[in-house]
Amino acid sequence: MQNWHKYRNFRKHRNADGSYTCTITVDGEKVNVSEEVYTVYAKAGYKMENMEFGIKCDRVLKDADGRAVRDEHGNPVILPEREVSLDKLIGEDWDFPSSEPSPEETVIDLIEIEALYSCLDLLDANERELIDALFFEGLTERDYADEIGISKTALHARKVKVLAKMKKLMEQ
Repeated sequence: MQNWHKYRNFRKHRNADGSYTCTITVDGEKVNVSEEVYTVYAKAGYKMENMEFGIKCDRVLKDADGRAVRDEHGNPVILPEREVSLDKLIGEDWDFPSSEPSPEETVIDLIEIEALYSCLDLLDANERELIDALFFEGLTERDYADEIGISKTALHARKVKVLAKMKKLMEQ
């Protein structure tokens, strides 16, 4: 955290007449701002710098009296970092799970999709039209209710009933 002031993007300069000019660097350009804006921006900057330092620095385990707890060799017990970079984890040979689905997951997904289509085939024509319209054609309940000439509330109740029926069929 040493020399942090060299890298901050806000400055307050004292002019020859005793007044101050406040600037904030935005996209490489210095912008003059009011003292109120500068104060708010600077406080936020200080908070961020302190938070980043607290996250990234080695932290020491302390007892109830605030003294550092020491190990059997007399060294302070260091707590793990709160933020760890991906490069550090890779350097320590951490094993990351693949984002690709496993063959088992792929087969299970295919079986579930096949079972879903089998259940859809067991619905009567009106129920199938409702499911097709709402889930495959992307119509809203309001639009489909208007299209078939019933209230949205009645259509919603019908949809809930059809989905409950499909759930039962899937569980068999």
